Amino acid sequence: MRAVVVGNGEKPSQALWNRLMEGNPVVLCADGGADTAYGYGVVPHAVIGDLDSLSSDARAEVSPEHLVCIDADNTGTDVQKVLRYAVDLGVREAIMVGFTGGRTDHWLWNLSMLKLFGDAMSLCIVDDHCEVRLVRERVKMHAQIGQKISLTPLGGEAVGITTRGLKFALNGEALALGVRDGISNEVVGSPVEIRVERGDLLVVVQREDYFEPVEWMTT
Repeated sequence: MRAVVVGNGEKPSQALWNRLMEGNPVVLCADGGADTAYGYGVVPHAVIGDLDSLSSDARAEVSPEHLVCIDADNTGTDVQKVLRYAVDLGVREAIMVGFTGGRTDHWLWNLSMLKLFGDAMSLCIVDDHCEVRLVRERVKMHAQIGQKISLTPLGGEAVGITTRGLKFALNGEALALGVRDGISNEVVGSPVEIRVERGDLLVVVQREDYFEPVEWMTT
């Protein structure tokens, strides 16, 4: 099952939203993310969270049995609650949108969800500027020549990184925050392949208007 999980952060453009809705995915909203779905005329399968930022207009469109109110506590944020719900629902692939912009602390925390739920489902975060995924041993993608791709550890050091198809190639090397970065690399051949032996490595693909969306390949 594939889902689009909608947060209450930066709203996607109409073009991005339309692309995300292709194939009729299950739409799950973290609290006020339902207002984004409502604005695009979509009634979500469920709205999950403490529901403190959900507007009355969006609430009125969702049947009560699909409003999953989980009281605010110290056991997790709304994004954790909606992703747990997705796992229990049987979702195995999810795209998170509306989880960037706004509060920087939330954006940084949301990146950690890629690791926390990465064993349960294929997960990425997208907005109109980029797409972010966690490399689990190996990722492979079709990308266009000249497209910018950045590699950065999620925390600590990522070791044994080898790339193919990037201008600044890595061959069994390490990246560490504040020591060595992999920012603004460039696609020179497709498909692009990235391997990591140890550590948590994020791959950030820039989404300029003149580039087609990256096609991720099964490895």
